[in-house]
Amino acid sequence: MASQRDASMLTVKEVNSTFAERGLGVKLPLPDHFVVKALDVLEKRDVPGGMGLLLSVRFINDQQEEVSDIFFCEGEVKGRRRKAPQAVELKHLPKSQLLPHRSTDSFASDDEARTYIAEAFSHLLQDKGYQPVDHEAVDLCFEDRGDRFYLNLAVRCDDAALEKAKEMAELRLKEGVDHEYGLAMLAFQESLGVPLLHQDRWMFRNTEYLAANRIGIYAVDNWNPNLIYGFTIYPQSRELKRYFMVTASQWQMVRQRYVAGRSQRRRESEL
Repeated sequence: MASQRDASMLTVKEVNSTFAERGLGVKLPLPDHFVVKALDVLEKRDVPGGMGLLLSVRFINDQQEEVSDIFFCEGEVKGRRRKAPQAVELKHLPKSQLLPHRSTDSFASDDEARTYIAEAFSHLLQDKGYQPVDHEAVDLCFEDRGDRFYLNLAVRCDDAALEKAKEMAELRLKEGVDHEYGLAMLAFQESLGVPLLHQDRWMFRNTEYLAANRIGIYAVDNWNPNLIYGFTIYPQSRELKRYFMVTASQWQMVRQRYVAGRSQRRRESEL
């Protein structure tokens, strides 16, 4: 259904085009036809390869409802010399307690990966004041002063992961919009049979649907369980939002290092 708008309003597609015309490769994670009533830049931040913007957006959805939300978007800046990415020091990571690192990025089984993801995310939420509660509809559920964080676990980017995301969308209709809903997975899934290119394609195909339904995608670093990267949306909690803004600035660097390490391992195996 097309949204009604006056001449001063822009669609998401037009906003994204305006960003592009100004040399900024940032895109709002919303359907192109949604009408944007207001957009404010809350914060600018340099990220590896470009710039990150924390945006407050007021838009009209397909139900003709006016919705306000906050998104962290990042993209390349044309004409800017790329800065060498700097790793965040763990002492600056907004997390009071840290889990030990793993010695490898590989996982021997789905069960090992699922346990790792659950432990990493559980540790983060409890570090931010959430407590585990039982809920039969999801893999994990945490609560802080009445606010719940519903989470499903997906070992790999596949049809099963999308079904788990759709379950979250249905749960959100039932439980309401005041809670958090997410899908947690591994940052790199090649040891479990999923090429990095397949992960990228899965994310590209499904990001719009997930963002429109307020479902966060969270990727746990294969080596460091203290690093979880947020995609599509950020939680409303100030502390969690701050945490994911910090880890988001690391994602491109971590991905580049993984790709470089993978290439090096392939060359060594061919010798």
